[in-house]
Amino acid sequence: MYRNVATLFMIALLLCSLSAAAERPPVTDPTEPPHRMATPAAWSNAGTSVPLLLYSTRVADSSRSAVINSQAVVIGSRIEGAVVTAIEQGHVTLARGSESIVLRLLLPPVKRPAKDAG
Repeated sequence: MYRNVATLFMIALLLCSLSAAAERPPVTDPTEPPHRMATPAAWSNAGTSVPLLLYSTRVADSSRSAVINSQAVVIGSRIEGAVVTAIEQGHVTLARGSESIVLRLLLPPVKRPAKDAG
């Protein structure tokens, strides 16, 4: 008898935990830029239904790269029908036909490099 009650209790507890888990919002990537801060006007210049979001830029002496829509790009790369024409600290310029599109980071760029820990 006690064993049946314990089994029923465990099943009820399992069903409650499963329903609670189904109601939780999905886990989001904490490193992803907040979409609510991005301006739709910046997307409209792109002429695409997919918003172009600049995640990061990397400017070094010998190379420049950026991450747009979670895709690593360099000068000359194509993304959503546009070509990357310039990568600067904090912003990227793209071209689609005769149109120029400038994507900017939502946060200000780092003004000075981190000090060497050595």
